[in-house]
Amino acid sequence: MGLLKFLTFEIGNQFANLILEGKEWIRKRGEHFERSQQAHVIKARLSELQSARRSVVRRVGQQVAQTVIDVEDNVIAKTRRALFGEDFAPYYELCKNRLIFLDGGKDDVFFLEHYILLGNYARDPDRFEAMDELFQEFLREAGVTFSHDPAHTEAIQAHTGLLEAVQAIQSEITNLVEQRENTRKRLERNDGFFTKFLNSGDPADLKASLNDLEARLKHQECKLEELGPQIDSARQKLDFFVKDHAGRLGEYLNEPENAKRLFDASSAGEEQAPVRARLLSQLLDRLELQEVLYHILASYEIQPIASEYCPPVHLQQLRKALVSKDELKQIEQVIKHVPAKKLSLKAIEELSRKIRRYSRDEKLAFVLRFAGDFLRLRRDLRDAEHLTTCMERINLATTEKARELSRLNNRLYECVLPEEARPDQDQVISHVIIKSDVRGSTRMTQDLLSRGLNPASHFSLNLHEPVKKLLDRYSAKKVFIEGDAIILAIFETESTVAYARPVAKACILSRQILAVCNSYNERASDSNLPALELGLGVAFQGSAPTYWTDGDSRIMISKALNLSDRLSGCAKLAKRMLAGQKSHFSVYQFLNTMEGASAEELDEFLVRYNHNGIELNEEGFQKLSEEISLETIETKLDMPWGKQNVTLFYGEVPLGESVELLVLRKAFARQLLPDGKVGGATSHPYYEVCTAPALYDLVAALIRTQQAATLASQRA
Repeated sequence: MGLLKFLTFEIGNQFANLILEGKEWIRKRGEHFERSQQAHVIKARLSELQSARRSVVRRVGQQVAQTVIDVEDNVIAKTRRALFGEDFAPYYELCKNRLIFLDGGKDDVFFLEHYILLGNYARDPDRFEAMDELFQEFLREAGVTFSHDPAHTEAIQAHTGLLEAVQAIQSEITNLVEQRENTRKRLERNDGFFTKFLNSGDPADLKASLNDLEARLKHQECKLEELGPQIDSARQKLDFFVKDHAGRLGEYLNEPENAKRLFDASSAGEEQAPVRARLLSQLLDRLELQEVLYHILASYEIQPIASEYCPPVHLQQLRKALVSKDELKQIEQVIKHVPAKKLSLKAIEELSRKIRRYSRDEKLAFVLRFAGDFLRLRRDLRDAEHLTTCMERINLATTEKARELSRLNNRLYECVLPEEARPDQDQVISHVIIKSDVRGSTRMTQDLLSRGLNPASHFSLNLHEPVKKLLDRYSAKKVFIEGDAIILAIFETESTVAYARPVAKACILSRQILAVCNSYNERASDSNLPALELGLGVAFQGSAPTYWTDGDSRIMISKALNLSDRLSGCAKLAKRMLAGQKSHFSVYQFLNTMEGASAEELDEFLVRYNHNGIELNEEGFQKLSEEISLETIETKLDMPWGKQNVTLFYGEVPLGESVELLVLRKAFARQLLPDGKVGGATSHPYYEVCTAPALYDLVAALIRTQQAATLASQRA
């Protein structure tokens, strides 16, 4: 489909380039040449070429279309059948449509040669839309019907039932209105003295009857009002089925073989032959009644003389000249302006007389031919419209920038020659983002400036440069390193999926970044410099990131990028609550409880605490458990709200020739009570990459104990 779009676009594009290059060639020869006779001749030829655009595009387009069809039939189709059988054969047949290679999808000369030439203008009685309506109306009157779906029948019955109910209610309302008016008149007559004396009706009974009529009338009006939306819904449903049924009639007309099944008596059996002959005769009568028969006959008869008269005569004008004397006179005037072609009206006049001398049998033969040609034209126009719609949904990347952007986002379908192909790219299938947030950078900057120090070089020498040196060891890439933010990424590709371990590497790298920070803080305390405070967030996403481009730079778009920003955050409320508290852990979460909230909504109510800590998202923890073998232990440790059981996960991460121990804590967010105190645990989990040396010593001792026990059991 993309190839068809490229070819059809390139034909028009190359024609425009040809005209442009011709004009540019004249201009480059200089002003003196532009006024010469040779230049005027070339300009005239370019003008003629531009006027013949439709003809040029048709000829070139049909040559290209034939090449495409030959390659499909002789090469591609054989290979496809060998591999996939006859699957989707109709769709590949659809791609052989030649109309898409015409200028604008329509061309009178092409229609004349391969189908039937119809009128183009709104006043033409034989334009395509008019003939299509004629055939559909003729088939409906001829009794060509399609069985209704059960749902269609139900929709008709439901709509009819509702209309009958409305009619019954309206009749009841009319009856009640008449009764109400009669009762009112009787009540008014009873108001007089003599009327009261002579009339035996009790006014109280009349008033009660009037109130009853009012209530019944109001009830019926309410019922009528309630039926309104039901009728609208039923009508919409019925309209859908009616359009679908009409579409089925259109689909019937898109099968050229149906022309023979309806009108060709010679190919029918004894029973069907009279029926088909009668239908063909009726179609002939309908065409004569609509005054289009001679236009159709003229379309077939002008084929031998079309190339002789066109140009200068327009093809539609030539066709109409066989039917209308006024058009013939106009052609006579056109011919007088081109005496060099030595054209005469004799051939046109002979054809005009010929179509009027046709016998009924000859006319029937032409009408049968016309029915088949029209149905073929209808089918191919429908198919061309479908192809054009599909091609419009394909975006051809015509610039290197667009190709590179699509390639970055794994959205580029490249069909290139082997020598043009790039080396196979290793597609990214997942990635991890590490966000390191420097706290109080504004305050630190002011402090350093007051001491006469350069904040930029201070951050660069003590944080940015040491972190950059760590990247290669962990296969990390710089996304953003500037000011108070360090954002890194580790990518997992199709070729490294077995050994990349991006989450494990991200956790170890985050620990190393904190080690850089702690090393600086130790030196800063001796020099009385402001200390660094970090918060790190590690977020895993099981798909490739998306990229935008801004000039030469690439901008990453990723959910993990946004999530890592939240994971690295620390709320002022949490810092105030946990100020002065000592613990082996640096990450906590508190939750303002909200019943019925989803996981994403709960994240908005979280109060995070991340003071020189590392938080990992839950998807990242699940990925980590696939990358390395994690063991678990539970131990009682001090927390800001007292001692409690803590669940620790630990495992070893191979990095080159060494192995790094990794310890994580799984915990649940605590409730944040209205008085600011910490409540019980909720069901919302979070994960911390532990950094406290005491925890690693504890786990290392446990591992040594287990190894010793295993060794002892083996010896025993």
